[in-house]
Amino acid sequence: MDGLDITLDPGPDAAAEARRRVSAQFDGVLADWLLGELNVVITELIGNSVEHGPGKPIRLRLSVRPDGVVRGEVSDHGRGTVATREIAKPGERGLGLTLVDYLTTRWGVYEGSTHVWFEKAPWPDRRRGAGPHLDDPP
Repeated sequence: MDGLDITLDPGPDAAAEARRRVSAQFDGVLADWLLGELNVVITELIGNSVEHGPGKPIRLRLSVRPDGVVRGEVSDHGRGTVATREIAKPGERGLGLTLVDYLTTRWGVYEGSTHVWFEKAPWPDRRRGAGPHLDDPP
């Protein structure tokens, strides 16, 4: 099973560094479209951590299960919660979680934290935009 577990400084280059590391690790392992969508999800989640987090290191973990589903987690050690029910309206900032919802198969937040998990299937998802799955993470 391929995996990545990195810690990023919470600065303006964090998302770009994450994309470089993810692309280097998974190029040739994942389909190009899947890697592209994962990089958008990662950019949005890490961008949220940089903008709203406590300024502590950000941890990104990714793994590919035997069935091809990619599992990811982003944690910034914040004490707050992620506003999973707030969906941005057209023209507003804050489309990050809307994009995460659209591009992942399932996603959610560990209760009472800013530790976000997501899964992305290696096949096109017809469920797009169904909202966060706040059940217990797998």
